Amino acid sequence: MKITNTKVQDTVKEVIGEDSMKIIDYLKDKKNVSDFKIAEKVDRDIHEVRNILYRLYNHNLVSYYRKKDRQKGWYISYWTFNKKRVKELLDKTNKEKLAKYSVRLKEEEANFGNFYLCPNACVRVGFEKATDLEFRCPECGSILNHQDNTKTIEFLRSKIKELQLSGNGKALKARA
Repeated sequence: MKITNTKVQDTVKEVIGEDSMKIIDYLKDKKNVSDFKIAEKVDRDIHEVRNILYRLYNHNLVSYYRKKDRQKGWYISYWTFNKKRVKELLDKTNKEKLAKYSVRLKEEEANFGNFYLCPNACVRVGFEKATDLEFRCPECGSILNHQDNTKTIEFLRSKIKELQLSGNGKALKARA
C-alpha cells in the first residue's frame, strides 16, 4: 500500500491530534530542523511545539538529536519526520480497531434484540440492566425504548470488512 499525503495526514490526525498537522506539513521532506525554527515557521509557542514533537516521537513518527549551543549553554533538538513509520502506525491502529469492532460485533450479535435506549440518548443497556432499572433512564427518568440493533450489526460488519481489505489485499486478523 502506497502512503499518500492524505493517509499520512489522516493517520497522524487520528493518533496524535489535529494540532500536529502544521508541524508535520513543515517537517515533510526536511531533515534535522531545530525546534526553534519549527516553532517560528508554524507560528506556535516553543513549548507547544515541543509537546507535539514529543508526542510524535512517542509513536516513532519523528527522530531527533540534541546539540549543545556553545554560546547560551542550552540544548537544541534537531528533528526529522519518519514517513516510513506512518504505514506501521496505520497497520497497528487498523488492527486495534478491527479487534475492538470484532468484540463489539460479538456482543451485539449475542444480545440481538435485547437493547434498550433512552429517547434522550443518555444510556443504552441490555435487557437485564433495563429490568433492574424498571425500564427508566437512570439519568433523566424517561422510559427506555426497545432498540433494534440490526443496523448496528450491519455497520460493524461493514467496518470490519473494510479494515480487513485495507491492508492492500492482505487480510488483517483481529486478536480476539
